Amino acid sequence: MDDGIKSIFLIISVLFISLFFFVYVFRELILVFFLISLTLIPLLVYTCLLVITNKWDTYTLIKDWDQVEKIKKIQTPRVDLTIKEQKKP
Repeated sequence: MDDGIKSIFLIISVLFISLFFFVYVFRELILVFFLISLTLIPLLVYTCLLVITNKWDTYTLIKDWDQVEKIKKIQTPRVDLTIKEQKKP
């Protein structure tokens, strides 16, 4: 599994654990949950954007590399064959 996806799961799990712990167990600490969520939600959005751009870059790199491999498969005529053809007539 990708490190970005692991970090997304980690951020979401910390949000849910803090929601349960600070809102349902200690009702007086709901402000702590809001402070944690103010920090973690932008971090979650940023991590999701990084994962998406990383996947997109990998996809375009593989696509470009396939184009290079197709170009390599096209064999160019050898120089010595062209020289022989030029000497024949």
